[in-house]
Amino acid sequence: MKRSILSLGGLCVLLGVVVSAALWIGPSETTRAVLLHIRLPRVLLGLLVGMALAVAGTIYQGLLRNPLADPYFLGTSSGASIGVVLAAALHLASPLWLYSFAFLCSLAAIAVVYRIAETHGRVPVQTLILAGIVVSTFINALVFLVFSLFYRQSFMTLFFLLGTLTEADPLLVKISGVVIPAVIATAWYFARDLNILSQGEENARHLGIDPERTKRVLFLLASILVGSAVAVSGMIGFVGLMVPHILRLLLGPDHRELIPGSALGGAVLLVVMDTLARTAASPVEIPVGVVAALAGTPFFIYLLKRKKGEVF
Repeated sequence: MKRSILSLGGLCVLLGVVVSAALWIGPSETTRAVLLHIRLPRVLLGLLVGMALAVAGTIYQGLLRNPLADPYFLGTSSGASIGVVLAAALHLASPLWLYSFAFLCSLAAIAVVYRIAETHGRVPVQTLILAGIVVSTFINALVFLVFSLFYRQSFMTLFFLLGTLTEADPLLVKISGVVIPAVIATAWYFARDLNILSQGEENARHLGIDPERTKRVLFLLASILVGSAVAVSGMIGFVGLMVPHILRLLLGPDHRELIPGSALGGAVLLVVMDTLARTAASPVEIPVGVVAALAGTPFFIYLLKRKKGEVF
């Protein structure tokens, strides 16, 4: 417990350092206007999106008992993206419609993946990963089909699809600022149940937990987190893969500590990535989703090779 408290405290300190650095590092002169109206909102958005994606990844990995589970690979990020793009294509500009489409499509995507992978009441890990990749690829094709038909001339739409923290709608950011912390707090409330489910469904039944009900609730919470993140930032992959795995090594498998730890770790990682995205090739800005993919792909390969004997 003492080690966990120290680790969480260290993450809080690291987050403060990273946020301070992100506010002051940049290609343009750091004036009061730049600091308050450009960099601060962007950093706050990075904190929210990083927290959402990391906690969603933590939930998926705990439920599926697999360190390779991630919103990007399981299709939930792609599902939320097609929801956002469809809402815009249908001229449903209201944040309520956009969020509703993102949530429902995100949840539908993970439901389809789970259904495809299910065999005789069991979900083999390798089948789940393959189903997630196939569904994600198909949905991504639909996303870019809609983009080609309706937004081909829009550079900002393309930037959104690649993952970005620039020019998010202020109202959507405010909504995400309420929804994401509330859902993370709710997920933390279910941390004990998630701990038990991680040990197997039979064990959960013996301890008085309804596995199917709890899984539905947690899948719903994860889908809301992914939908909230994608609605304001587009598709940013690998954060939900890397952060829970790293924090599990640091804090251990207890989700009562892992969920808040992942929230802090996800915030740190995405703010660092976004700072690199906007400064590495200045004055050209790289989509933060591209930076995440460049960092996350080698990590995924390493994790796959290291865990191959356990997972497959």
